[in-house]
Amino acid sequence: MVTQSNLEPLAALSSVELSSLEALFALLKAPDDLTHLLLVLENLNHALQAVQRIRRIRQDLDDASEKRDEKDLFQYLPAIHQIITALKGCDPRNYPNAWLDKSGKQRGIINDHPEWAMLILTSDAECYGNEAYWHHSGVVLTCSAVQRKRHRAHIGSEITAACRDIRMIANGKKRLALLAEIGIDASLESYHQEYLLEGDNILEPLSGIELLVRKVLSHKGKTRDGGGGGGHSARTIERHVVVSDSDDEEREGPEQSVQLLESAGDQQAQGRQRATGLHPKESQTLRAVSFSESKASPTLGFDLRDLVRRQSSRIQHISQTNQRLPFRYARLSRLEIAQAAKAAYELFTGRGRFEQRNSEDMYAGLLLLLMIWLGRPVEQLLSIRVYRNRYELPKHRKEVLAFLIDEHAFALPIPSPEWRNSLQDDAKKLLYIAGDSTPAMVDDVVVVASPVRMGKFISPLSEARKGRAKYRELFPEWCHGGIENAMRAAISKVNRAHRMRLTPHRISQALFDEIVRHSSDWVDAYLLTGHRFTVADVAAHYYSVSAGYLETLYHAAAVSLRNSIYQHLSVEEKHYFAFKQPVQNSGDHGSKLNLKPLLLTRLVKHLKSELRAARRLQPGDESWRQTHNHYVAYIAFWMLFATGYRAVNDLVFRWREIDFSTGFLTISDKDDEAMSQARVVWLLPELREQLRHYASHLEVLQARLYQRASLYEHLEAVLSEPQPDVPLMFFISDSWQMIQLSPENLRRQVPVFTLPINASRHYIRSALRAEGVSGELVNAFMGHAQQGQEPFGAFSTLTPVEMFRELAPVFSKMRQDVGWTVQQGLADV
Repeated sequence: MVTQSNLEPLAALSSVELSSLEALFALLKAPDDLTHLLLVLENLNHALQAVQRIRRIRQDLDDASEKRDEKDLFQYLPAIHQIITALKGCDPRNYPNAWLDKSGKQRGIINDHPEWAMLILTSDAECYGNEAYWHHSGVVLTCSAVQRKRHRAHIGSEITAACRDIRMIANGKKRLALLAEIGIDASLESYHQEYLLEGDNILEPLSGIELLVRKVLSHKGKTRDGGGGGGHSARTIERHVVVSDSDDEEREGPEQSVQLLESAGDQQAQGRQRATGLHPKESQTLRAVSFSESKASPTLGFDLRDLVRRQSSRIQHISQTNQRLPFRYARLSRLEIAQAAKAAYELFTGRGRFEQRNSEDMYAGLLLLLMIWLGRPVEQLLSIRVYRNRYELPKHRKEVLAFLIDEHAFALPIPSPEWRNSLQDDAKKLLYIAGDSTPAMVDDVVVVASPVRMGKFISPLSEARKGRAKYRELFPEWCHGGIENAMRAAISKVNRAHRMRLTPHRISQALFDEIVRHSSDWVDAYLLTGHRFTVADVAAHYYSVSAGYLETLYHAAAVSLRNSIYQHLSVEEKHYFAFKQPVQNSGDHGSKLNLKPLLLTRLVKHLKSELRAARRLQPGDESWRQTHNHYVAYIAFWMLFATGYRAVNDLVFRWREIDFSTGFLTISDKDDEAMSQARVVWLLPELREQLRHYASHLEVLQARLYQRASLYEHLEAVLSEPQPDVPLMFFISDSWQMIQLSPENLRRQVPVFTLPINASRHYIRSALRAEGVSGELVNAFMGHAQQGQEPFGAFSTLTPVEMFRELAPVFSKMRQDVGWTVQQGLADV
């Protein structure tokens, strides 16, 4: 909530009562500094005026309010007009720059202030002159206000979801055509039915808006205090499965599987699942539809439409990735892979069991060979192209998988993690110019020479070029289905002949498993093969890796796989293909936040310089405040780059969470109230010493600021732990109030660092992997380990002591390289 001290100047300027301002900004969930105030209120006025003309919706929103003694947003229109007029006529030198800022940057407030961030929209946006956009924005804002009046701070995520939908349309990430102009006689119920549903199904791109409007209509808003069914007993699962015949030549897996409802199960049930050796999240495959209910869950008080909407993407995710049932998707042996390679060759040439074959079978044999040597999902391989050389590749190469005839090499598209907010220009300058970082190659490929003779298989089958295109389709588009069915039929024939359990999925993942043997990191295998699953997809978001490393890793894995297969097929070593790498791959792939040590070194120097400058000021209250703020900023950044703390809301640690004797720190940053995802990290001795100096600094600060009553009491609470709700680190405002150490406030304290605060996680993961730390340890440290791989659990061989014994020298080296050292605050210890 905006503090009274920040509202008093605005009340004096606009002549609006202070209590009215407090109530208005509470409904809008305004940030403390009221950033873009004029821009936000102008857009708010535009949206409210658009909805006010639709009288039935306006009336329904009045009826929806359960607190008639409080004003709704429409009743604040006169006050909004007053504030806008006053701000336009004020002297900019007398008021904060943030109030009059019209740059349109939303960064830093989206998660905590969704309505406010949604209203930060400049006139150059495509949607600005679209009346339908303002209709829907007004409905979202007024429905959000209704929910905030009902539930105060204990609001669920429906507001965040609805504001995200509108914001993504405004930013061009969703089509503006999704928003149709609302009819003048529409009611809130008819709006929900006509504009947010397609028949009985939710319009998926607007699902967040649909959820919010339905919550308002049903008078069942979600709270953390009850009313949504949070105390209900655990859900049960009813599952019906019809398993395919073992001789079935069609797709692997159950023919039919229906799950009506389920729960994650108790700890004992989850333990049994992990004991079977499941991969991360495989228990979701066993359940197929995953649903869990917690106090902060967006599906609290759910109905079936919520369940389907929330799980639709996960169901698709399970069907196309390696969330593997243990008996069917276990890793193939070398002998099994060798039999698959032999069958592929015989199917292509018409030998052995495949003498009676047609043209589709030839293509099926080639498809099976590519599944082994590229490890790509079948749908990607069917779209492979053939180019003469790498110079004919298109400029924009995203998802372009190709074979280059002259180089006898494959162009592998490297998936790039999705990035919700594109980097601003100032962040790019900091990253690339000051930090000497190589821009991530988002839409590019890695060219790798083939370790086997693929040209003799590909050249005879490649189709003629289409028009002016520089490429040819390897597999004719009109018979993709027939080629895939022929490939599956051939695999079934091998299974019956050799009593094996080969499946296309397992064969296409053989190279994935081989890459993991060499690198220990599923993310590397995901980047090279495109096989996605939860841990790899999440961890890849924080990972930057050089193209040269990926090229080397592919060849190491492919050659190792080739040599072991050839041994089982009695191929003599003199017949191995002596391939040559035709091109030197350059650039980095993965995360756009590709931080290099140089940038961190310069950041550390800057933070130290600011702290020294503050300590040199003339002694007094202001110098002590400045010293404290710069001191906290220095320690906060050190903690971020030493622990990988997720900057979700507050960067809050408490004394009781740190064991100074062992250095272990408990982190529960992106978690629920039960701390089920909490993790343990280890602090370097130098960082522990820094925290001890910080405690001495607080004692001196308390003695010097005894006349500041509220601040003195807060310091007393910090120094007299245990106090469960008192943060260890905080800033002090100009008005001598305690300010939470949030990402927004930390960025404001260190404006030179324009990158997202979570950039520390991008740096740590990439740096640890570059230092040779295994993927399992890195995932455990980052908090990415999931079911089946939980560190320190009942079925884990990893202990905290062993983990940090290996990490300690690496972190010590990283600390020395960038220059983190123990700094003094106000106390000369």
